[in-house]
Amino acid sequence: QSGRFDCPDRLFFDLGESWKSCNTSTSDVKELIPEFFTMPEILLNQNKFPLGRTQKGTVVDDVCLPPWAKGSAHEFIRLNRLALESEYVSQNIHHWIDLIFGYKQRGLEAEAAHNVFHHLSYEGSVDLDKISDELDRQAAESHIQNFGQSPSQVTSVPHPGRYGAEECWQPLINNMSTAVRLRCHTPSQKQQLGGRTGGATGAVASIFVDTEGLIVIYTDLKVGFYKWSPKSTSNRLRPEKLKTLQCRELSRSTSVVKRGSAIPSCTKKTATLPEIGNWTFAITRGGYANEAKRRKALVSSRLASAKDALYTDAAPFITSCGYFDDTVKIHSADGCKVENSVTGGHRGKISCLATSGDGAFLVTGGEDCTCRVWVLDHPDLAVALSDGYLQTALGRKTNGDELLNCCHVLWGHEAPISCLALSSELDVVVSGSFDGRICVHTLRTGAFIRSFRPSLSPSVPVLLVRLELHGRMVLQMGDLRLYTYTINGDCLCCVEAGERIHDMKITGEVVVSGGENCHVYIRNLNTLKVLSGLDLSRHGPIRCVSLTPEDLKAVPQHLFIGSDDGMISIVEHD
Repeated sequence: QSGRFDCPDRLFFDLGESWKSCNTSTSDVKELIPEFFTMPEILLNQNKFPLGRTQKGTVVDDVCLPPWAKGSAHEFIRLNRLALESEYVSQNIHHWIDLIFGYKQRGLEAEAAHNVFHHLSYEGSVDLDKISDELDRQAAESHIQNFGQSPSQVTSVPHPGRYGAEECWQPLINNMSTAVRLRCHTPSQKQQLGGRTGGATGAVASIFVDTEGLIVIYTDLKVGFYKWSPKSTSNRLRPEKLKTLQCRELSRSTSVVKRGSAIPSCTKKTATLPEIGNWTFAITRGGYANEAKRRKALVSSRLASAKDALYTDAAPFITSCGYFDDTVKIHSADGCKVENSVTGGHRGKISCLATSGDGAFLVTGGEDCTCRVWVLDHPDLAVALSDGYLQTALGRKTNGDELLNCCHVLWGHEAPISCLALSSELDVVVSGSFDGRICVHTLRTGAFIRSFRPSLSPSVPVLLVRLELHGRMVLQMGDLRLYTYTINGDCLCCVEAGERIHDMKITGEVVVSGGENCHVYIRNLNTLKVLSGLDLSRHGPIRCVSLTPEDLKAVPQHLFIGSDDGMISIVEHD
């Protein structure tokens, strides 16, 4: 209150008491800010401020939560968010919009809805410059600052309701009860470019799903192109062509993994990942192409530029690392030709990489214990984000002419980087190293935020990490334990995975994983309990899993599984 902690009885310290007060007192009005659905820390007195005692003698500390939260602020925020995103709220949210922003905010409709507040809370109700009396003006300003204001009235007509769930696009696994009602099938050998008789002899390393096709990278450096017709009743997956990545350095590398082969694990603790996998490849359309696609959807076609149309139809890029010349390379997906090859200042091999969902950012991790943030095919963004230190270290100024521009160096690790995850929406990079340390940095500024170790032993490396949009991450350590953490370093749960996991995807409240046990497991994100499993033992260990992206909402979502024998399996609703 006015820049100071209020008296203890007026502080927010008990959710049940606040609910009761709002429902019994006409002068008590509370607003659920976005943090109530995203940030458990607002309910915890982590700094242990001395907030005092109430008149009843209650010590004001962490907020008292309802019984269904089980004493956990994280559980309360999770369930509160699920309630906000529920079908009931979706069907009634337009009524709330009418009250707060719409035609029921003011006038007779507001009176009929009992939605009337103090006149000073409404926008434009008073002109402070016209109040001549100094005390009256200060009183009005104080009331506005301390008791808040109603938002601007956006519309004067009823807001339309949302479509029902049955009329909208649905993810493959939209809640934890449908995980057991899935059907998995593997197209025949004639529909595959890999497998026993296919042209590709390697395991499936990565699968990229687009509107009308799949791009599949095999560990023998072959790239397969498939036509994908999910609405077709037969022959939905059709092979089109098979090409080879044009790169002699990787072709002669001992890291190339043939199907069913094994490479001895590196004995040195400082060694990078020994084989090719989904951590060495990523496929994206680049930053400008995705921005052009978004712009084209927002504006009319006559306002979109010719450049936007060109980029929207452009072929994706294949990014890869693990080369003998210690570079990260960009290949064009249509011709598999090398478009760009740079080190970005890495000293030693680049062991892993990851791209952002919007395609604009690429992060690489190497043996030099650093990560590099790159901007892919977005010159304006590259110029805006590049820092002076990196330009000095590289000996040149970033002008955006390159297809791939290195913008930041991320410090904090004392061992080589083993895995990466990033989110453009959260502006976060999460990196794991071979000494078991997790570091969190900002993506656009490269600032260090925090680090922590899930395991107390420095000899247990971080094998895999995945990040979701609400700030939770799932990671696996070298002792095969599986953890769910928040980006603030709070451990939510830990289980024994019982296998080395090669790939994971987080969708909604579930985690889809595949590894050495030759099964695809669907787990509860909050508890990591296995909800369902798909047995693909006849195809060997699972190498990668991929879901139809949510931005392709014209296409039903499917799960694509790449196996060690080079075969692709497809999971859909039963």
